[in-house]
Amino acid sequence: MKMLRLVVPVVLLSAASAMAQQTGLTGKVTDASGAVIAGATVDVKQAGASTFHTRSNGDGSWTLPSLPAGDYLVTVTSSGFSTMETKISVLVGQTPSVDSVLPAAGGSTSVVVTAEAVAIDTTSSAVAGNITPQEVQGVPINGRNYMSLATLVPGVRINAITADVPVGSASESGKFQITMDGLQVSQDTAGSSFGQPRFSQDAIAQFQIITNRFDATLGRSAGVYVNSQSKSGTNTLHGGLFGYFRNDALNAADPISKTVLPFSDQQFGGTLGGKIKTNKLWYFGSYEGERQPSTSTSTPLTTNTVFTNPGLLRLNEYLGRGDYQINDKNHILLRGDGFTYNSNYLGVTGSADPSRAYQGTRTSYGFTADWNSNISSSLVNDLRVGYHHFGWQNLPFFLSMELILPTSTIGGPYNYPQIFSQDTQQYRDDIFWLKGKHSIKAGAEYIYTAHGGFFQQNVRGRVSACSSSKTLVSTPNINSATQTSYNILFPTGTTDFANWNLSAISNYCNTGLTYIQGFGNFTVDVPRSILGIWLQDDWKVMSRLTLNLGLRFDDDLGAFTGGPKLNNGLLVPKGNDNNNISPRIGFAYDVMGDGKTSVRGGAGIYFADVSANQIIDQQIFNGVSTIQASVTGTNGSVNLANPFGGGNPAANPAAYTQAVQPLAQDAKVPYALQASFGVQRELPGRIMMNADLVHTRTYHDWVRAQGNLLVDPANPQRALNANAAMTATNVAAGLNCGNGSVALQTPTAFSAATKLVCNQAFTNVQQFFTPAGAGSVYDALQLGLHKSVAKYSAGIAYTWGRTKNSTEGPFYYPNKPFLKDIKSEWANGTDDQRHSLTVNGEYKFPLGLSLSGLYRFGSGLAYATSTGGSNSFGYAPSFNRTLANGAIPIAAGTTCPTGSTCFSTYAPVSKFKLDTGIGNYVMDRNTFRGIAYHRADARLQETFPIHERYKAIVAVEAFNLFNHSNYSAYQTTANNLRYGLPTTAGGGGVLEYAARQLQFLVRFQF
Repeated sequence: MKMLRLVVPVVLLSAASAMAQQTGLTGKVTDASGAVIAGATVDVKQAGASTFHTRSNGDGSWTLPSLPAGDYLVTVTSSGFSTMETKISVLVGQTPSVDSVLPAAGGSTSVVVTAEAVAIDTTSSAVAGNITPQEVQGVPINGRNYMSLATLVPGVRINAITADVPVGSASESGKFQITMDGLQVSQDTAGSSFGQPRFSQDAIAQFQIITNRFDATLGRSAGVYVNSQSKSGTNTLHGGLFGYFRNDALNAADPISKTVLPFSDQQFGGTLGGKIKTNKLWYFGSYEGERQPSTSTSTPLTTNTVFTNPGLLRLNEYLGRGDYQINDKNHILLRGDGFTYNSNYLGVTGSADPSRAYQGTRTSYGFTADWNSNISSSLVNDLRVGYHHFGWQNLPFFLSMELILPTSTIGGPYNYPQIFSQDTQQYRDDIFWLKGKHSIKAGAEYIYTAHGGFFQQNVRGRVSACSSSKTLVSTPNINSATQTSYNILFPTGTTDFANWNLSAISNYCNTGLTYIQGFGNFTVDVPRSILGIWLQDDWKVMSRLTLNLGLRFDDDLGAFTGGPKLNNGLLVPKGNDNNNISPRIGFAYDVMGDGKTSVRGGAGIYFADVSANQIIDQQIFNGVSTIQASVTGTNGSVNLANPFGGGNPAANPAAYTQAVQPLAQDAKVPYALQASFGVQRELPGRIMMNADLVHTRTYHDWVRAQGNLLVDPANPQRALNANAAMTATNVAAGLNCGNGSVALQTPTAFSAATKLVCNQAFTNVQQFFTPAGAGSVYDALQLGLHKSVAKYSAGIAYTWGRTKNSTEGPFYYPNKPFLKDIKSEWANGTDDQRHSLTVNGEYKFPLGLSLSGLYRFGSGLAYATSTGGSNSFGYAPSFNRTLANGAIPIAAGTTCPTGSTCFSTYAPVSKFKLDTGIGNYVMDRNTFRGIAYHRADARLQETFPIHERYKAIVAVEAFNLFNHSNYSAYQTTANNLRYGLPTTAGGGGVLEYAARQLQFLVRFQF
């Protein structure tokens, strides 16, 4: 609170800005001869709502730079001239120009109608796409997640919008932000798989997605920016009720299971908006609920029978908004929102054991306040204040240790319960200054984010390695997975932890058992103070040419220093990366001077957001405030009922080797260079076209490496707490780190001069680095067409793109754990989709009948590949692409050459290359391609007028109308007989991959 008292006055007094990309109107007033008219009165009336007022300056120019998107009537008057009225629709993030030529007094009032909703912005060089109000309501969406409409925008190359993020999983780390009514709402505690705040589709008016080169008023994203706007009240009462219903009765069979999967879903809610006082005070509210009963089905090895359990997903989404026009120069907006998610039975599918079950919840709520003030005809101020909370919990049903047995995993997940929260305060202020040919936006922001929670990893204990060839007495081998064999280990079932036969389990792991348990304080407490300062000048150098010049500075205080100072020799960051200065330059040229053709381009630097996940892991898994103590043994030597012999590892951490997850001392904020060149054009027939060449190159991205395996012992950052330097000769002689702290490579992996540093204090140092070689590159051609008239609308979005990267995110392990080898990781990213196409349209027939549809095509995605076998680096098979012991790859079923060591692969042998540096074969990364994705969705709707203002709507929607088999996952492990076959379609819970489904809806609107 002391920090809050210091910061609020500073922010309120500063010339600051942090709103979403500018939405507004600008214009110039002249007479019939072209002479400018200074002091003309400009009234801008939003349909059924607020009126904004300004005057033209000495150059005849005027601007209202901070407006809600919507339909407007612009009225320009001046003494001695007739009045000019212009109707125009303004979309989120656009600032179209409304130039008025006033006829001499005595003429009739002139009315100019702009019918096209998507006006060309000839002053901005950003590459963006808008989802119009018509598309928000008219396009069929499987699941009613408004963010799924992002695929209508060129440059969005994802078949399924999961976790409310319009980018792929490999691109999400710090490369997107979501704003609602100008303030950020996206959570950055951890990856998007943990969710984002949700808003009802019926509460969203429209939104914009910027895919390349946003201006300096926006930051903390190295990729995509989403600007959303909620609905507001008007002078006319409006609203309605709705219900969407479906079950599996009319669904098609899943292409993998060959059966119709159980499915039921009901979504319902309503909206209401209107006036409290005409032209003064308005309100709007919405609610949407969802109930999705389900049945979890698995065939666990512990029972060898089908296990089923009922479940229920429940969602609630709330939003309330008020708008108040104090006078024609001051407007206030206040919005509150909430979201709850509860899925009461998760984690038990496929062959998972019932003891793995858990409950998942998410909660989000917050408010936004905005005060927009026209100080003068050339000066506008916009102050925003907000608070937002996001949290989630994953709670295991069975509080047992976790056993990783050769054939299955038993017990409550080792990293649950997970209890996380993120509380964010935002203070932002815009000031806009129109000075001659310069439209200046200057600003600063302060964001205080507190990441909290409780993350007790391994506190109940975990058998992390258990190998055996032993046959249990009087029973078949456990690997036969029979009920009889498991009865000895779990005599009353796996969910009855009190009666597990721990002695039998320990004795069974006869050739190796590692038991790990966590001790200490697992409370999460990561505070961050985030600052941003920027200056943007949109300079109209000539009447047709605008330069977009921007400079931004960001500083995330706490991004790298959260958590305790360590005293165990680990060199972690001592400060933050304070050099995040990002210049941006662009141009927009109105070729014909008629506002119908804009050539645009430019380049800029964009710093990423930093997820708190890495900081949290350093705070908790550091070997100081918490320890992960382990013991190993064979043939029953580890007493799982008392693994530490009554001792307290937390009281003597030095006696145990530990696993830690620190940040590298030189960690920094990743950043991207974005560049583009393109054209927007209004074609005949009011067809809007855009074509852009875009380039994004990300530098110093995140990667995780094994800090125990080091090749630069002279560098103290890399050496950590080293006490041994191993050469190839030492390894050949059988020397090692002395305590099993690291699995060393075979001698062939080293040259005589190469040294390996061993850190004997830790079993595993999973260190987060941002090396120069870690990054990504995206090059694309993005094309879009859009047309909208009274009877129909249509749009096309096509992207040819290529994505290469050397890391898939902060928790990605390179195949070779040496940072000097990170450049060898460069390959197709798992988000690499060369061709993507979305076509949508709606046609309105007579008598209230309408037909709308959406078609989505995506060429085959790249998928991660692995050998599935052991390697020389001690990595788990899921991270391994290097063959061990000099093995050569051969096609499965063929004979290994005499005297050779072979690896049988079901993947093509051509996918393996010899790495001469280590003398081993390495499997190519991400080279498996899935089949192309096709999906056609359609809605047939009938509208029945009840009264002048009331109507009832009934409709049927078909998703994946032609029942194309789409798959979201494949078997890509080389030593697996099923290599190349799909493993997941609609059964993975992603509706966009499901077989054909039908949905019925009813609506009542007024």
